[in-house]
Amino acid sequence: MSPTSNVQKQLYGIGIFEEEIILSDFTGDGEKRFAVSREQLMAFCRSEVTFRPFPGLLWMKTDGATNTYLLQLPAAQRTILYRMGKKLTAKRLHLPPLAVEAKFSADRTISGINLWGLARGTLKSDSVLYELPLPNLNGSRLCLGSTEKASDSDIRSAVEKTIFDTPFNHHNYLVGTSNLPFHEYVKKHKGRVPLSSLKRIGIGCDILGGAQ
Repeated sequence: MSPTSNVQKQLYGIGIFEEEIILSDFTGDGEKRFAVSREQLMAFCRSEVTFRPFPGLLWMKTDGATNTYLLQLPAAQRTILYRMGKKLTAKRLHLPPLAVEAKFSADRTISGINLWGLARGTLKSDSVLYELPLPNLNGSRLCLGSTEKASDSDIRSAVEKTIFDTPFNHHNYLVGTSNLPFHEYVKKHKGRVPLSSLKRIGIGCDILGGAQ
């Protein structure tokens, strides 16, 4: 062993406590700590699957062919791009906190996205899930057929690019409790998304159970 190999930088640390498992990540600036499930810890330790915790990640699971992530995105003003014929249009919409389930195939492209609106920033088992007033969204399922499927080593970045940086094809899906076309919904609510205008389509335990 050479003298320079005696000192190594710690990359990760695992703390196993009575009621939780804490994974510490030292690969960036400072230490980031994440509470993880047993399944996530096993995925992290498997050589064929790289599990990298990141801000907003709730769980990750794999069946060997598909990696599925559940993450949260904060409430934010977003630009929604969509096409009407050959015209590309942008609308600004202040979306509530989001819960997003994203599936990545073996070649690291996104093969499926489901997303829901939340009343508050923390997803819990009793949180109400709302259908978002977005083009190409059927219930919670985002139609990826006509959008670019972003692939990136940064999972969260890839998900956000796919949802917000690639244009939707505008099919006049009726959105919200008023059943309006997307552009009319944005006009009516002046770029806001009142929870009272959204359809309730589930509760948190419906999707948090994916970690079990």
